[in-house]
Amino acid sequence: MTRGDEHRPHRHGHRHPDEPARPADQTQTPPPGETGSALDAKTRECQELIDQLQRLAAEYANYQKRTERTLQDERRVGIRDMVLDLLPALDNLDRTLAAAKDKPSLDALLAGVRVVRDQMLAALQKNGVTPIEAAGQPFNPEHHEAVALLPSESHPEGNVAEEVQKGYRMDGRTIRATRVAVSSGEPKPEPPAQP
Repeated sequence: MTRGDEHRPHRHGHRHPDEPARPADQTQTPPPGETGSALDAKTRECQELIDQLQRLAAEYANYQKRTERTLQDERRVGIRDMVLDLLPALDNLDRTLAAAKDKPSLDALLAGVRVVRDQMLAALQKNGVTPIEAAGQPFNPEHHEAVALLPSESHPEGNVAEEVQKGYRMDGRTIRATRVAVSSGEPKPEPPAQP
């Protein structure tokens, strides 16, 4: 053997004496005829898995549609219930206006309007909506919207001196802040006029 022949692989499947023995090929070739049936079995298994995934995807899409329909139905029922609670107030307002037309008494008109207001508040409260009490309370930006700053002898600085528009909360969350005038404290004395 020449010097360069040491690193050349030997021909005809012979190995060099210093070369370690290679393990025999572990894969066995299946007998003829079994290759097709194993492949067919794997193909059927894959197709079954694809069918399962497609069914699951269709079921999930149907579930999403049902859930959306259920949510829309619940919203409609909630709105319908609120409207049904407000309709008696509207009926009384119509009666009040009709009565005021026949006999124009301011007291009767005011009494009718009070009844309607009370019915509307009751309908709102039945649905979890309550007014935010603000007068005399410390100003809270979560529940109050300041629209003015007023000097006040009866309210300390930073407290609500006057409610401009009632605010409401629903289930503990503010849905409309109360518009308020905030006290700037006691009025400052006017400086004396200069002669």
